[in-house]
Amino acid sequence: MQGWIMVIWRFFYFAFATLIHIIGFIIMILFGMPKKKAGARLRRRWLSHVPGMMGLKIQMEGIPCKETCLYVANHIGYIDPFVILVHVEANVVAKAEILKWPLVGLGGYMAGTIFVNREDKSSRLETVVAVQRALEEGTSILIFPEGTTSAGPGTLPFRPRSFQAAFLAGVPVQPIAIMYDSPLVAFIGNHTFLPHFFRLFRLKYITGRVIFGPLLKGEDTCESSRLWLIKTLSENNNQPA
Repeated sequence: MQGWIMVIWRFFYFAFATLIHIIGFIIMILFGMPKKKAGARLRRRWLSHVPGMMGLKIQMEGIPCKETCLYVANHIGYIDPFVILVHVEANVVAKAEILKWPLVGLGGYMAGTIFVNREDKSSRLETVVAVQRALEEGTSILIFPEGTTSAGPGTLPFRPRSFQAAFLAGVPVQPIAIMYDSPLVAFIGNHTFLPHFFRLFRLKYITGRVIFGPLLKGEDTCESSRLWLIKTLSENNNQPA
């Protein structure tokens, strides 16, 4: 029973905090603040307290890039962006389906998320253009180049176009390895958001590690990033990739 009380409390905290920050974003826009600046402020304020209140206790290793960068990570579940964005300033590329999630989609849109329909070639091309433009304008981007979630410990093949955008924009790529101690984090198969949310956040704490890798430059950063991630995930999970 105690677990259900905690997860219900967390659900309402998550929903209320997200709604309050959305209202705050609207107020900032009404008072003339540029959307980009208001979105960044919304993201920082939300991240300053919500992940901790939801029980996320993720150890950070390595040195996050402080300049404009394309961050790339393996993808396990919908909490992945949060465990990275508490350490770096970046806009996220996410699948378009998230726009339909209550509050989450709207909050993500306001925070500057770039949504892509991976089944639509024109949407994928528009996303690459948006990523390159953002990088050239000094906005870092976080992508999950597998294109979908997987339980790991290895990775699925990477989609290369965003790496090419980083090369053309003249910015480095930083691979990031994410690992969780509980398999409940994985959002895969036929999982739907609310049932998964209530299973996951019944855990007292969600623990794991996020490891920031080396800065990579050049035309082969897609393959270099994936090889670093496979090696790092394999070594730290003590399992073959």
